[in-house]
Amino acid sequence: MSREEKIKKLIEIAQSCLGMPYKYGAYLKENNGEKPAGFDCSSFVQYIFKQVGVDMPRSSIEQAASLLGIEVSPDKIEPGDVLFFESTQGHYWHAIFPPGKKVYIGHNVIYVGNGNIIHAADNAVLNPILQGVVEHNMNILPKPAYDIVIIKRFI
Repeated sequence: MSREEKIKKLIEIAQSCLGMPYKYGAYLKENNGEKPAGFDCSSFVQYIFKQVGVDMPRSSIEQAASLLGIEVSPDKIEPGDVLFFESTQGHYWHAIFPPGKKVYIGHNVIYVGNGNIIHAADNAVLNPILQGVVEHNMNILPKPAYDIVIIKRFI
């Protein structure tokens, strides 16, 4: 399967999850590939990428710090890239990043193109649309909590 075909499949699978509930701390069932009953942001990314053959770490901080993939600049963003944000909550573990690089990661999303993202969200207090697996323009994410910290390409 070509890179373009994998990205198309990745986005189709992600969109098939729209409307699923948010579930903090959701873990994927081992080795059976079944869609779980709900996702948090990082289990959503982990599940979607697993469907196209990319095994990701479980947490957003570990996904961001992983040696998998490459870091890309915002002006080079493409569909299928994963955007990592500081967010309003999260786990910060500076020791797993290169020395001198402090990265606060609290949320991640999959970029689908044309400024749109898809993700599992639980922040309806900030914006009512941010609940469950949703797709929308990334400009609705409140700033500065959702400033991009790092972008990675895993496919």
